[in-house]
This record gives sequence, C-alpha cells and structure tokens, in this order.
Amino acid sequence: MFMTRLLPLVLALVVALTLACSGGDPEPLAGTERSLAARDEATEVVETAPTVTLGATEIATPNQQQAEAPTDAKAKEEAAPTRQAETVAVSEPTPTATGPTPAASATASCQLVRDAPGPPGEVELHVEVVVDGLEIPWGLAILPSGDMLVTERPGRLRLVRDGEVVPQPVLEFGVSMPPPLYGLDLLGSEGGLLGVLLHPEFADNRLFYLFYNIDNADGVQTGRIERYTLSGDGRSAALDRVILDNLPAGIHHQGGRMRLGPDGMLYVGVGAYEPHDAQDPDTLAGKLLRMDLEGGIPGDNPDPDSYVFASGIRNTQGYDWYDEQHIVMVEHGPSGIELGRQDLRGYDEVNVVTAGDNLGWPRIWGCDEQEGLVSPVLTWENPVPPTGGMFYRSGLIPEWTGSFLFTTVGLDDRPGHGRHLHRVVFASMDPYTVLAHEVYLQDAYGRLRTVASDRHGRIYVMTSNCDNRGECPTEGDKILRIGPAR
Repeated sequence: MFMTRLLPLVLALVVALTLACSGGDPEPLAGTERSLAARDEATEVVETAPTVTLGATEIATPNQQQAEAPTDAKAKEEAAPTRQAETVAVSEPTPTATGPTPAASATASCQLVRDAPGPPGEVELHVEVVVDGLEIPWGLAILPSGDMLVTERPGRLRLVRDGEVVPQPVLEFGVSMPPPLYGLDLLGSEGGLLGVLLHPEFADNRLFYLFYNIDNADGVQTGRIERYTLSGDGRSAALDRVILDNLPAGIHHQGGRMRLGPDGMLYVGVGAYEPHDAQDPDTLAGKLLRMDLEGGIPGDNPDPDSYVFASGIRNTQGYDWYDEQHIVMVEHGPSGIELGRQDLRGYDEVNVVTAGDNLGWPRIWGCDEQEGLVSPVLTWENPVPPTGGMFYRSGLIPEWTGSFLFTTVGLDDRPGHGRHLHRVVFASMDPYTVLAHEVYLQDAYGRLRTVASDRHGRIYVMTSNCDNRGECPTEGDKILRIGPAR
C-alpha cells in the first residue's frame, strides 16, 4: 500500500529532490497543514558581515577531542602528510542583535532564511586534503595517536595512518543497504555502517562504539550498536558486547550519530522512516536516545523506563552541547514525498533541545508553532541538508571559538543549496538567540558529511560524493583538514 501511494509522486519529485532523505507514510497527520501566516511572520536573518567574538559556554564533554590546543608551529609540525592545499576566504559575521546578553529564554525565536543559505566570509583559512580513496565515509573518530577510524557505509571500518588508508579494513560487516526505491539512484539507501565513537577512557581500555544497519533473523532491516576493543596496533578489533539491538530502521532516515554528553552518558540519534513513528512513544524511531556506557537506561531519563531523551525527530545526524542542559541539534526538514506534498521541500533546522522535548516532526516544520512542540531557532526555506555538528572550542582559529559548525550535503544540480560548511554564532548565555551565521566552502568540495576536531584545534570534514547523489571523482571521497591561513 505504501509503495502504491508513493508511485504517482516519484517522477515529479526526483528532479526536485534536494535532500539525502525520503520515504515514509504519504498520509498527512492531523496538524500537518502548513501555516503560511506563521512562516511569513518568522524573523528573517539579516546577512551582514564585519566582526563578533561570541559563542557557547565552555563545557568539558567526555568526547571533546579538541583540548585547548597549541597554536604555534608545533601543531603544524605534527600534521599528517597532505595531498593538496589551498587558501580560502571566510569571514566572521556581524550579530543580528546587539546590547546586553539576555539570560536563557527557554523559548526559541525562530529565524527563517530565504534565498541564499547565508553570507560568505572573508577570513582566510588553509584547507588541505589529508587522505583520499574512501568510499562513502560517514563516521570519524580521531585517536590520541593522531590515527583515525573512519566508517564507510558499504560496511568497512578503516584505519587512516600517516595520511594513508591502511589497505586491510579493521572490520568488515555484512550491512543492510536495500536497493533504491523504483531503481532510482536518488532514492537509494542511506544506511550501512554509520557512526563511530571512542569510549571516554579509550586511551586505557581501547574501547569504541559502532552503529550500523543489519537484517535480523526475520529479514527485517534494523539498527544495532556494538562495542569493540581495538588492537594495540590499531589494525584489528574484537567484539566486546552488543549495546542495543533491533533499533527501527528503513531505507532512509537512519540517524546513526553517537555522542558522549557532559553527564558521561551515551546519546544516539535514531531516524524515523515512517513519519508518525517520531510521535509514537512505543517506538525508538525518530528519537534522541540516552543510555549509560553499557547500554542501560539511566534512572534520571525523562521516563526512567525508556531510552528516549527527546522525540519528534525526522533524521538528526549532528548535535553537541551548548552547556550541560542544552543540546544544539541539526535536523532534516521535509522532502515532500513522505507527506504527499510535492511543494514541501526544505526547512532544515537548527534546534535547541532539552530533556523531554518534542521537536514536532511531522506535525510542524519551519517556524510553525504548536503547543507542546519545540520550534527551531534557525531554519531555511531552501534545502541545506545538515549531516554533522559540533561546537568549536579551540583557540587555533580564534574567530570561530564558541561557534557551532555543521556540514551539509545536497545535489549537484542545485548549486548554492547545501554542499558547504556552516557556522552559527549563539549569544554567550542564551542558546535560544542566534546572533549570526555564515557559509564556508560553498560547492568547493561537493557534499560534506561529519565535522570533528583534533587536540590541536584543527577541523576535519569528510566528503560524501560517491553515494550516487554527488559527482564521485576518480580519487574517491576525501578527508579535509581546516586550519588558520599560513
């Protein structure tokens, strides 16, 4: 029935499909009618551009890999070999609000961005390719040694050492990647081997976590989180335990991003292939989960008998902590197909999330408001599909200190929509106030997925051009390193 309802929409949607997301129940739920008045009354972002040094509250999260770092030549001397380098220009934006920093408001003032995703910048950066030859990389973990563990969606965990991909994978999985809907590449699977995360005591115990999709004994695609022990030489790993199994999954909207919170708990984003699941308390689809490091449910969760920390999520792939109570999360907006609305594409979001929040999917999107649901602080009328997020807390690039960075994908036939690195500046004591935002690396490297930082404060971003939604170069996907201009 689901496929039959969708079939008449597919041909009209394929050309306009601008997100790496689709699928779901085509029947709109109660409350999903678009509120044009709410959209038009939303605050529009003013795009101007001299200087501000504001940002999030400093917190020490267990998964923070960018300790306040040396900014001298030592960091450069320890850099891995590079393949190519260039200098690009980005800038620090001007706040859209002035005056004393307000106290945390607990409610969002939604800013709707029309046309271009944000202003370009003028501050010079140094961008270099540190490794290539990857196939659809998704997750990245930087080891204390400087080596990297990289997941490739087809099911390989790779070790990157001295600027080279070690030929033999650390691990290989028989992942579940169903064929594209109707044989159309743009509607292909978004699953496979996804997130990778180091245990907070990795330096001592060599433990790390993986999130991937697999078909269960009944042939149903599911998500699984496992923990492994990395060998001393980093070239192999052994299963330690299964953390959580039989997570809901589908051909699209897997989630898969894992983070360690400042409370020492493990957080996991799970997508909602069927839109109504995001509002269903009896399924983990469309939720942000919170658990201890062994996979147990913490007694101080919003519901002490449930993993659910927040709900109403379509497909988050990036989030980080503004402070100990507030998470900044990027979230995919509607692509039109899952609600039977050919005109409904875009409205990707930056949200502020606290324990027990409901982000509203699929009842609201954009700057819509509804009692009991959380509206975003920043959303875009045109697609800017977000794929990874982090707060930058190093001083190596001082203009960016305290900023939230996120990567975006998008399609080649829509230049200027997605395919860039985005920076968001929040008020220093109010996560619900966005002062400014700007765009870097627009269309320069294609689709970008995942952003991370090493202990020196250098930023790493991966491309995702070889998944049938981008232009795959002969050298495959890459890992980029970003630092200050030399």
